[in-house]
Amino acid sequence: MSAAEARHRLTVPVLLDGWQIECCGTPPAVGDQVSWWLEWSKWSASAIPTDMALRARLARRSVPEGFRARTTEGTVPAVAMAGGVRAFVSVPEPLPAEITLTGVLHEDHHSARSPDDRRTCGRVTAVWLVSWEYELRDRCWRPVDGRAELESVQRAPKFMPRSTPPERGGYWRDTNSVLVELETSDGPPAAS
Repeated sequence: MSAAEARHRLTVPVLLDGWQIECCGTPPAVGDQVSWWLEWSKWSASAIPTDMALRARLARRSVPEGFRARTTEGTVPAVAMAGGVRAFVSVPEPLPAEITLTGVLHEDHHSARSPDDRRTCGRVTAVWLVSWEYELRDRCWRPVDGRAELESVQRAPKFMPRSTPPERGGYWRDTNSVLVELETSDGPPAAS
């Protein structure tokens, strides 16, 4: 790899929901070339602590007519761009010039997409199964921030090794996600 190529590569953590792999996704494996639509949110920042602090420039994002953008009042849809990374974000108005993305990025191939949305292309360099600890609060199982456990694997399974929550509440651990390390580039889209 040349020095110029190395400057355009970034390695970022990407979280994939197990249900999306089970539904219609391909389980990622070390060495796979992928092309994904990525997102980032404040939840992504605290879900799995990582050392990612990616400074990215922002551009307003168009949303296809009839689709609801994942924004709240006072925010606008935008795309964060750094090297080969492109990620949908919701940011406060007025649109800032830059943002720092922390935690993990999130792959979501079920979200509304604009025809001009670019995928992030890259090579998977590591794969982990993610086991979350849940707590029953307000009759809902909610993940406990910072309590995820990772198990290194060469390839994610097509179906996650799920467990059943206890009937009386308390805490529960379930493996239902995959974390990958993605080495990105500005190269042409790869098949995913």
